[in-house]
Amino acid sequence: MQFTELTTEEFDHFTRTHFSHFTQTEDNYRLKVEQGVETYLVGVKDGEAVRAACLITLTPVMKVFKYAYSNRGPVMDYADKQVFDTFFEGLQRFLKPKKVMYARIDPYEVLRERDHDGKILKDRGNQHIFDQFEAQGFKHDGFTVGFDPVIQIRWHSVLDLSGKDPKTLLNDMDSLRKRNIKKAQKHGLHIRYLELDEIDVFRKFMKDTSEMKSFVDRDDAYYISRKKHFGDNVIIPLVYVNLDEYTESIARDRDGLIKNIEKAEKDLEKDPSNSKAEKKIRNFNDQLKNIEDKLAEGKELRETHGEELPIASAYYFITPHEVVYLAGGSDNAFRHFAGSYLIQWHMINYALEHGIDLYNFYGISGDFSEEAEDYGVIQFKKGFNAAVYEYVGDFIKPINAPAYKAYQALTKIRKQIGR
Repeated sequence: MQFTELTTEEFDHFTRTHFSHFTQTEDNYRLKVEQGVETYLVGVKDGEAVRAACLITLTPVMKVFKYAYSNRGPVMDYADKQVFDTFFEGLQRFLKPKKVMYARIDPYEVLRERDHDGKILKDRGNQHIFDQFEAQGFKHDGFTVGFDPVIQIRWHSVLDLSGKDPKTLLNDMDSLRKRNIKKAQKHGLHIRYLELDEIDVFRKFMKDTSEMKSFVDRDDAYYISRKKHFGDNVIIPLVYVNLDEYTESIARDRDGLIKNIEKAEKDLEKDPSNSKAEKKIRNFNDQLKNIEDKLAEGKELRETHGEELPIASAYYFITPHEVVYLAGGSDNAFRHFAGSYLIQWHMINYALEHGIDLYNFYGISGDFSEEAEDYGVIQFKKGFNAAVYEYVGDFIKPINAPAYKAYQALTKIRKQIGR
């Protein structure tokens, strides 16, 4: 068993057949290489059999040195200590002559499963990972909560689809999710996938949403470059309203309600003391006013926007292991159409149809209080009956200890003087 560089074919086959993050893929490797990032595919082989695989990047730091980073890697069985030790002992030897100051490792390994109130549901039994990293000279970077512009989020909201069908998944959702999904399906909403040359449509929704909710979004280059290199492994669904179908659907609702009103009025004529019929009439008339408003809105939108009205879009990474909802945005003026709910439901079904067992709603802060900056997002994901995956976090090891010590001291000084 030995540490070695891997061919793209070896790396691709291993990460496709072993659970891995979209950053640990051949698509991401080719992206990094084209961007000019110093990137290596390394791993462990036992004879001809690959036992571990990792995409690792080297980034300049303090001009002279480099920082090594494995984003959600390496991909391996962390319970196999021999593979683990062979990899990390070999990695240190590999990085040292490349002027690497320190390495940051971010394993895609779950520590605990929780509900969206923070209650622990299951311990994954991965405590041994901390001992193994410590034995290799790594220091754990802490059990972080919140968002960081550089370090990967330590909390994901994930829906396990294994052994489930659409009916079961829908039944497991809360009433708001069920209602909005059914409403979107009924009232003329459709989905198509945007191509690379249409990505500005998605970007407009994201910019509008980030401004409204005051969060910092990734730049255009990020989304464009990933779609370019990941190809069909990035899907950008756009949901739009067919306004002709929408007004026809609302008109059918109106006609059905008018019949209900007429029936209730006849019941009241037969028995003027029928308080139940009287109450029905009042309720039906309130509903009728609401429907008439929707019908008027639909006709006005048709005149303004034409037959199709785009209302929301999202950005997904697809791997053999999971469908990852990276980001999404909607037009706030048309949120009542529930387009974002239809996108989620469509992509959940995409995962089912392609035999993918995990639907990853992606990052949350890990703060489960009502004061959390993403409290609304957490409640949205909670409603789909997802669980929270808490990951083990990052591990750091100095490769050049004196240089790393000096770097830490310099970083501390810069923070103190506000630079």
